[in-house]
Amino acid sequence: MKRIFLFLTLITLTASAAEASVQQWQQVPGGAEFKTDKGLLRIEFVTDGIARVRSTMNGAFSTTPSLMRVPIKESAGKVTATEKAGLVELKSAKLTVLVDRKSGAVAYRNPDGQILLAENASQPRWFERTEVQKALPDPASIRKVQTVDGEREIASKFTTRKDRDAWKGGVKFRFAKEEALYGLGFDETADLNLRGKTKRLYQHNLRIVIPSLVSSKGYGLLFDAYSAMSFKDGEQGGSLDFDVIEDLDYYFISGPDMDGAVAGYRQLVGSAVMLPKWAFGYVQSKERYTSQDELISVTNEFRKRKIPLDVIVQDWNYWLQWGGDPNPKFYPDFSALTKSLHEQNTRLMISIWPNPAAGSSTGKALAAGGYVLPGTVYLDVFNPKAREVYWKGIWEILGKHGIDGWWCDSTEPTTADWGGKTRPADADEQNIALMAKTIDPQLLNAYALEDSTGIFENSRKSSPDKRVLNLTRSGYAGSQRTGSVLWTGDISASWNVFSQQVAALQSISAAGEPYTTFDIGAFFVKRTDKWFWAGDFNKGVNDMGYRELYTRWFQMGAFLPMFRSHGTDTPREPWRFGEPGTQFYDSILDSINLRYQLLPYFYSLASEVVLQNKSFMRPLVFSFPTDEKTHDLKSQFMVGDTFLVAPVLEAQQFGPDSKPIQNGPKTREVYLPKGAKWTDFWTGNVVNGGQTIQADAPISHLPLFVKTGSIVPLGPKLQFTGDRPGGEIEVRVYRGANGSFSLYEDEGDSYRYEQGQRATIPFDWNESEQTLTIGARKGEFPGMIKARTFRVVFVTENHGTGSNPTDRPDAVVQYSGDAIKVRAK
Repeated sequence: MKRIFLFLTLITLTASAAEASVQQWQQVPGGAEFKTDKGLLRIEFVTDGIARVRSTMNGAFSTTPSLMRVPIKESAGKVTATEKAGLVELKSAKLTVLVDRKSGAVAYRNPDGQILLAENASQPRWFERTEVQKALPDPASIRKVQTVDGEREIASKFTTRKDRDAWKGGVKFRFAKEEALYGLGFDETADLNLRGKTKRLYQHNLRIVIPSLVSSKGYGLLFDAYSAMSFKDGEQGGSLDFDVIEDLDYYFISGPDMDGAVAGYRQLVGSAVMLPKWAFGYVQSKERYTSQDELISVTNEFRKRKIPLDVIVQDWNYWLQWGGDPNPKFYPDFSALTKSLHEQNTRLMISIWPNPAAGSSTGKALAAGGYVLPGTVYLDVFNPKAREVYWKGIWEILGKHGIDGWWCDSTEPTTADWGGKTRPADADEQNIALMAKTIDPQLLNAYALEDSTGIFENSRKSSPDKRVLNLTRSGYAGSQRTGSVLWTGDISASWNVFSQQVAALQSISAAGEPYTTFDIGAFFVKRTDKWFWAGDFNKGVNDMGYRELYTRWFQMGAFLPMFRSHGTDTPREPWRFGEPGTQFYDSILDSINLRYQLLPYFYSLASEVVLQNKSFMRPLVFSFPTDEKTHDLKSQFMVGDTFLVAPVLEAQQFGPDSKPIQNGPKTREVYLPKGAKWTDFWTGNVVNGGQTIQADAPISHLPLFVKTGSIVPLGPKLQFTGDRPGGEIEVRVYRGANGSFSLYEDEGDSYRYEQGQRATIPFDWNESEQTLTIGARKGEFPGMIKARTFRVVFVTENHGTGSNPTDRPDAVVQYSGDAIKVRAK
């Protein structure tokens, strides 16, 4: 396919492929190629545990480069190819792939001989011819429209002509009865386990597509395709179908567990990069701060009140023209603004959009070079030169003045249903059709990936010693390699939506994307005549019901990769929810303080995400796949393999309009998976797994449990992430099983960690010997603190509990880099 991105629509022609019997086959390097009566099939081992499957109805396989794939260092070892009883067997050290000569169906078997997955033999794969039509807008019909989601240029008339032939196609599987499936990103539902579900998959304000699935049987699937697609699972099996492809191209990843499947996904599409350390602090945002004076004033108030803060955010409409130069009346000196904020140890993130007005300096440069999608002002992100020109404009008006982080909004970039009192019944197809008039439909879901790639690559050129942070409303397979954090869009404030978000974030994490967040308290708080502006609290922060919901949302937010408040139609600063000594204010402040105390844990977990392809937020099934009660447990999640977080998802005190709730619940039901014991973080009480309990849930905190065998570093209370760098760390040991933890440190905001300038301190707990070993430090970096004080606490009931430092630690260790042993008494 030529890299020309024009307005396109689709026409489907009649042609199909069901069973594809193998006429002949031959071994090729790393696999085999099969000639069937329905085209070509090729299977190649990328590694011993990852197999690539391609099928085409064309005369040869496509040579179009993948947008999601990255080169990997690992390669497959010896692959043998044999045929017996009508089955061709391709075998590596970790995986066997079987091809049925009669049907052409592919199956996957682990080294123990267990079939993990099989294509549906009655129709393993299918294709239909489709014409891709180029739709050219009538220039006279283009008009500017101001929508809730920003300024848009919309054409009402188009002329079309054929651009090329392509294929629709898909693959059908037989999933085992007992297995559960996760991933594919998220949408507006609360779906977690995808068995029995149907999904139309495309990018939208309220959904993100990641074409990746993970099974409770320990394997993963990655589909190298970018068009709108559909997932369906039912009694006849499951399928993933694509609107526009050249070839059918997917990867089978043998984990052999769910974490391994995610690690294999990141091998293929790129490991995450370290975000700046300050990105793990508290991020204050709202729609919107209206001047640089207000940004400074709000920051001053945080410091005056001693509320920890690392980032303040400037949302849209700070410009003279859409997406262009800042309005000098309200933002007269961005260099002075960033300098003032930096002097208060606060970073500035700013909203940028891919559709700068044609009259802005950036818009003019893009238009002059033909670097916009035809008939629009949208950046042609698929053109690397266009991305350079766009970044140059962003750098000149913002970046060079010291902006620290980017908020790339509206990276879908169009939705047809974002308006009106009701959502159309055919909203999905309307949205897809509109996007296909802006983006090549074969690349419909890839816009945000290419946008973030441009930001990442060009930002690293402009400021090579400064890590990229890009908060973006859309993403795709590979977004994690671009320093992107994906958020869940413009959601509404209700307890139902809050519950849905707990499942949504687990779903996208299961798909392999580690950096995720939401608008704490939701974007829309009140209710209007727009279908999407559907909050339950018309009095905003003056509604005690909203204050309670916000507080509970905030408590969960403290355990996400990015801890961020944002929204419209009511203020969001902590003091808007009360004053010191009132329950909601105090709880919000406690959540912020706990986040900063757990910074050594979160930053160390971030290093494992980057260097070992682990995950922040994990569905409980990832740790306990054989416990069927975890398979669709939506309301709880793991942070790493340590914390079990159970957000409170119903009101206890107030409904909307501050209506008191009589005899509201004071506990919440929590399931503790079998296979472990669990320690209540707040009390130290140990509970056996495999049971459901009623956990205390006061407004001061959410139920929080620690898996026994865990080691948790708890730092001092901070005002920002760089505060008290040499402060004492309380090392809490949750006895009952062997455990380990690696405390990670680096410079915090450079990429020199990629060259090995980083350090780790290993902690190992031996249960039988009742001994904690603090191992020798590994590595170093400029500015490293070489001497540390560790306060070791062996957690028991009412000892080493809650967020306050333990008065009497079990040992105080002065550590200078050499190994030390501490024995529990």
